[in-house]
Amino acid sequence: MKTVALLLFSTLLFFGQIFPNNVDSLKTVVSGLSEDTTKVKTLLEISSSLWRTEPDEAIKYADEALQLSEKTSYPDGKAKALKNIGLAYYIKSDYLNVLNYWQKSLETYQAMNDRIGIGNLLNNIGAVYFNFGDDPKALEYYLESLRVSEETGDKLRIATALTNIGAVYFNKAATHDKAESYYLKALPLSMEVNDLDAIGTSAVNLGEIYLEKEDHVSALLYFDMALNALAKTGGNESYALTNIGKSYRMQGDYAKALDYQKKAYDIAEKKEAKLGMAIALNAIGDTYFSQKKYRDALSNYQHSRAIAEELRSNTNLKEVYENLANCYAAMNDHENAFRYQGLFSEIKDTLYNVKNDRRIESLQFQFDIEKKEAEIEILNKENELKESQIKQAKILRNFLLAAAVFLLVTIGGVTYQYQFAKKTNKIIIEERNKSDQLLLNILPTETAEELKQYGSVKAKQYDFVSVLFTDFKAFTKHVETITPEELVKSIDYYFKGFDDIFEKYNLEKIKTIGDSYMCAGGLPIANKTNPEDAIKAGLDIIRFVEDLKKTKPAGIHIFEVRIGISTGPVIAGVVGKTKFQYDIWGDAVNVASRMETSCEVGKVNISEFTYEHVKDKFSFEFRGNIEVKNRGKIKMYYVEGVKA
Repeated sequence: MKTVALLLFSTLLFFGQIFPNNVDSLKTVVSGLSEDTTKVKTLLEISSSLWRTEPDEAIKYADEALQLSEKTSYPDGKAKALKNIGLAYYIKSDYLNVLNYWQKSLETYQAMNDRIGIGNLLNNIGAVYFNFGDDPKALEYYLESLRVSEETGDKLRIATALTNIGAVYFNKAATHDKAESYYLKALPLSMEVNDLDAIGTSAVNLGEIYLEKEDHVSALLYFDMALNALAKTGGNESYALTNIGKSYRMQGDYAKALDYQKKAYDIAEKKEAKLGMAIALNAIGDTYFSQKKYRDALSNYQHSRAIAEELRSNTNLKEVYENLANCYAAMNDHENAFRYQGLFSEIKDTLYNVKNDRRIESLQFQFDIEKKEAEIEILNKENELKESQIKQAKILRNFLLAAAVFLLVTIGGVTYQYQFAKKTNKIIIEERNKSDQLLLNILPTETAEELKQYGSVKAKQYDFVSVLFTDFKAFTKHVETITPEELVKSIDYYFKGFDDIFEKYNLEKIKTIGDSYMCAGGLPIANKTNPEDAIKAGLDIIRFVEDLKKTKPAGIHIFEVRIGISTGPVIAGVVGKTKFQYDIWGDAVNVASRMETSCEVGKVNISEFTYEHVKDKFSFEFRGNIEVKNRGKIKMYYVEGVKA
């Protein structure tokens, strides 16, 4: 088992570390304070001391600070209060509330142009996406945090960003060397600023690197360093204990391993740190599995799975699904072993795919290039300044008074030109990034890159593509009975849900027309799995729509959906002059459309062309030869589900 890397949050306390007796004193004092910024700061002191150990109490005091900050127009207090509430929810593993409060805190810091606060919140938001298993999104926030922190010279937040970037690369064995390089940069900086949380985090991560190398002496050295640091701050020492236990398990000392891992679970449970609980339970399961105590292992794995699913922590779910598959296999329960092996493969494909790897490589490459360009620019400026100084020195020797005036004018001009060029370059980069992002919103990545490089896109023939259409039943009648606002809000809600499902199965969104949604698998990157991917996506949409019927979200009108799929060759290209449109044409598109119009609500209807590629993987209801407009009779099948 590989634990997720521990993440670091700096809390911007006002008066330094607070001890329990001081907290009690502050609680007594705060009620008598005037409704001003001093009271806000005191409330924040209390919440900052409690978020690790008593998150609910921390939320209460931070919320009071938030209300008073808004009442007294104190933006700095508002930003810190929002951040502290988010920190408390992070300990409780309530990530939706975490994102909500941290986004608001980031917006407040941005409005204040508080670069230190911005760097801190960018890092923290990245940590949430990391726990969700969205490594590219996490890396995007971490790199931006590193940029901002390097601009401000904030060593603690530089160390924080370096540590968390390393955690992203630690998620894949192929990039462990990159992870190690980031961790080794982070630890000396953490020690330089003497921040115990940062030291503990960097040390436990380095310990994991050496644990993977089976260098237990070095690993335990770093874990002990982490444990000593984190225990003093009340931080997440459960991660260090879990990893110490893992080291002893790998060395065959199971009693000592369980002792450390159970202690890790008890500490995490006491703090309501669900992520730490899930990781510790998974590790305990590993130790029992190594002893061939499969039922004890299974009990802990299932407990870990329940918590990880509650948190939607895909990184941990990947590991626990794999462990459950192995455990059931060892118990000769092949049905459950096969089920969890399928879940493991599915979530592994979601976390680690070519698209994510390319995004990560692209983000890192862009960051490295920008950093090199900045270094070159500084060197050029230094050379220009040196040449200017030599000329000025010669002029000064012969014409002292005139040279002095000339020097002032020259320096002023150079400074103005430098500032103007710097602002212009920043605007150009920002506008280029906006343009690139807009292009990616309407075109596939590969197509957008071709358009940027050559100014046009060549039409391409794809021989094996699955096209999927969705449509809402009796949409026109629904339109007549609801307001325009409710209509647009409802369609947006459904289509966003469809977007998530199609992205999960690597299907490319082509377009929406009214209530109809069209996507395709097998392009722009060809693959052999697109018929299966399209059917799985269709079944997920049916489940998504059925769930909405049961939950009935407020303000969302309930529709019924039908889905049609067909497979075959298509031609893809970009059309339009002022507004680009990526589109596809071919018989597969026409047949898929007919499959949808010939379908009952709540069903996935596929053509015989798709059926031939997936007949061994799903169960079907044969509908017979059905008349199709402009095509004659075509065999159609309703998908009933995945074969057991």
